[in-house]
Amino acid sequence: MAMAEVLSFSDVKRQKDFELEKNLLKELSLTQIIQSVKACLSPLFPFLQDENGILSEGCIDFAIEAYLLGGRFGVFGYYGESLQRANARSSEEEEELTVDFFEYLCSWTHEQYSSVEQKEIYEASCRFINSWWTEGFLQRKKQCKLRMR
Repeated sequence: MAMAEVLSFSDVKRQKDFELEKNLLKELSLTQIIQSVKACLSPLFPFLQDENGILSEGCIDFAIEAYLLGGRFGVFGYYGESLQRANARSSEEEEELTVDFFEYLCSWTHEQYSSVEQKEIYEASCRFINSWWTEGFLQRKKQCKLRMR
């Protein structure tokens, strides 16, 4: 008689989270992220032209995190919840990500760029994180629709 493997709830949840992230990341375009980094941040940081630079790499990481966060809430959109309402559900996590991104960008402000207002950087951070949250939300909602049909 073979014994069944006992899995803890956290192991099962971790495996499901991994599968969800893997499926979401299959649809993500690095080119699209790089373009959004340039569009959102180039006006604030003219030295951002080097897409292989460390600042850009950090921005890509934040975009992916926001995308995955939105993706985790996309299932609610499939079941009829509005984007705004689902976004409100994750507002605390999104705000934390936005603040971390803002602080990351502020750490890159040099004396020659001190004319950039922190308010402008914060607003750009909000737009950037929210746009990638929305992208992840919509992608997951689409995946749910395709899978459930």
